[in-house]
Amino acid sequence: MTTSLSYRQLEQRTPARSLARPVTAHLSLACDMAQRTAGKQRIRLSAAVAEIAGLAAWLHADLVEPGQARRFYKMSISAAQQAQHPLLAIYMQGSFGQYATLAGDPVHGLRLLRDAAGRLPRSAPPTARAWLAALEAVALGYLGDRAALKVLDDAQRYADAGARSEPVWPWVFPFDSSKVASYRAVAASRLGLANIAVDAFDQADAARSPKQAALVAAEHARVLATGGHIDQACAIAVAAYHVGATYESERVRQALREFRASLGSRAGQRITAELDDRLHSAYTARST
Repeated sequence: MTTSLSYRQLEQRTPARSLARPVTAHLSLACDMAQRTAGKQRIRLSAAVAEIAGLAAWLHADLVEPGQARRFYKMSISAAQQAQHPLLAIYMQGSFGQYATLAGDPVHGLRLLRDAAGRLPRSAPPTARAWLAALEAVALGYLGDRAALKVLDDAQRYADAGARSEPVWPWVFPFDSSKVASYRAVAASRLGLANIAVDAFDQADAARSPKQAALVAAEHARVLATGGHIDQACAIAVAAYHVGATYESERVRQALREFRASLGSRAGQRITAELDDRLHSAYTARST
């Protein structure tokens, strides 16, 4: 678990491709150890396997390798179930649902998230309910369903309820109004509600890793473009591109390609020229 935590800390500022192989090797070791033990020790090791498999899935998601990402997410859920820790299994399934949504499959992401939320025990911490509700809202936003706004209000209510309580593993992170605002911004962006999205981005939590911040910036650019601020949107996208290039994040690059495609030809060649040059570097022998 200590090694896994170290890898998670490294992931924030290290290319996923550099970590994928050692994390997979660490996962193989943990699986082998779990299979060789029994009783409480096997239960504990299964929890470790779930955590490491979840990290492996996250890395392959950043590499835009959906087959591998799905395989490791399913492994993490199975291991969490073997660990006999219902909250861990729900957390891993929630993460899988979030991945499915952001990977362009919100129908199945929503199904995973609702199933996970439906299995939360009464004793589950408010943070768990807030997080799952926020993820559900984003999935609804991707589907163009304005029910997302009500679900976000539910997420805010749960977040307020848990504001003074200590984090409960595996939800070892605070989930406050600024976190809810981050999800509100993305959901509103996908619903085409530019004013709500812009306000939410202003209130959103800024404490993110560089790769995560770049993904949020890509969504922010989309909102600005929707509001007609294409110059500003492209400037933000170019800055996000440099972060994606520095950390070799294919997921960031893909988000920016999708943003550029959403502009079509209406933006004009001058406005998009710098972003187009950066994105085109993926198709040339010489990279920027």
